[in-house]
Amino acid sequence: MERKTYQIAREAKDKNYDGKFYFGVKTTGIFCRPSCPAPIAKEENVDYFDTVFEAINEGFRPCLRCRPDLQVEYAVQNIDGSLLINDALKRIYEGFLHEHSIKELADVLFVSDRHLRKLFVEHIGVSPVKVAKYHKALFARKLLQNSDLSITRIATASGFGSIRQFNQVFQEVFGRTPTMARRGMDQADESQAPRLLLPYQKPFDFYGILSFFRARAISGIERIDQESYQRTFRIGEMEGYFVITNQPEISALEVRVVSEDIRVLMAIYARVRRMFDLDANLQAISDCLGKDPILQQGMESGLVPRLPVAFDPFEHAIRAVLGQQITVKAATTLAGRLAARAGKKTIGYLDGLDFFFPTPEELAATELDELGITKTRQQTVKNVASALLEGVFHLRADQSLEHFREEFASVKGIGEWTVQYVAMRGLGMVDSFPAKDLGIIKALMTGAEKPKEKDILNRAEDWSPYRAYAALCLWQSNLKR
Repeated sequence: MERKTYQIAREAKDKNYDGKFYFGVKTTGIFCRPSCPAPIAKEENVDYFDTVFEAINEGFRPCLRCRPDLQVEYAVQNIDGSLLINDALKRIYEGFLHEHSIKELADVLFVSDRHLRKLFVEHIGVSPVKVAKYHKALFARKLLQNSDLSITRIATASGFGSIRQFNQVFQEVFGRTPTMARRGMDQADESQAPRLLLPYQKPFDFYGILSFFRARAISGIERIDQESYQRTFRIGEMEGYFVITNQPEISALEVRVVSEDIRVLMAIYARVRRMFDLDANLQAISDCLGKDPILQQGMESGLVPRLPVAFDPFEHAIRAVLGQQITVKAATTLAGRLAARAGKKTIGYLDGLDFFFPTPEELAATELDELGITKTRQQTVKNVASALLEGVFHLRADQSLEHFREEFASVKGIGEWTVQYVAMRGLGMVDSFPAKDLGIIKALMTGAEKPKEKDILNRAEDWSPYRAYAALCLWQSNLKR
């Protein structure tokens, strides 16, 4: 039945199935996404795959017309099964295996390396070593297409140990050398900070998302003007800052990354895509929610807003704690004071990018008196940092909402609003829903009467599994009144 469904979708060139499966044509050795404009191949000549990695592993090369390696993000939502696999993939996508072995990856996930390999073969059809190898080649292809880095720097940024290794793997995956792939593109300018282009599907309200982030920007960490988003970062031992601007003429975000360690580009690429919700199927979500007239009020041209996800989940969790029962502006002010008190200063960065946000270890050691934070809230901040260090809860986007809710709510001082808000904006969990949020209550008021939480949750059941987008629509509807 699954193969028959795939055949129908492939022959109809159905875009709704892009990213859900791929097909390879045995007579050409090419694999495509379902909506590929190429002539329809005979069914007996077609193999189907659940992931890009399976197709590559079987010797198929990405199609140069539909670009399955570029246009569809091979994201973890396509993997059926273990949360552990999702976590492993996320770490691989962010470059964990640049500096660590498969055994070290397995240790982080609290399983044996043998068991990890077994799970990858069961769920993806490819070993973690091959996934990492193919992912590096796919990411390098993105950089060749969407950056102005030299081929040598692309090899390093993608995690290859040498140019020879890069050339060998790239040719194995794409059937051509990196030089051949780049031929005809603009030459790299080594005097500039590395430039990444992150393509998006229109419509894309860059300035609307920018406005959302601006109202919540942490002084010294983030700087947001009318045209750009700027922030400092630390990812493991790598640190620096980046600047995001919009390039609407080519439907892409431009990201300039300044860091001494170019290997950080893979992690920045993945996180910025999540920040601006570039991989959401807005039409499918809007079709699900658009039947409710109150949600329609928060849509633009029949589409839901994109979900703005914080760059750093821990930073957002602390900011959410600071925002308990106070205004957005007040919480933002307190977060800036906290970052300045922690004192992790930058050197030689852009004006306004003065600090790094403290890590859980650094925050646990920071004195919070005389910052305007209540004693109760100070203790909650400390509780969150300590609980995260002790493994009481985890800030992983791949865990279930109920699992995160159970663990995070066990931390003293954490209530339901904080749980749901961190799940929504810190982890990007699309079915989270902060029912106690004042903006949601206001949007659902009938006259002067406030709806009860139980009634809000009952109504929100109709909006599952996209209740986070429903919350965005409700917030947006308030702005239109």
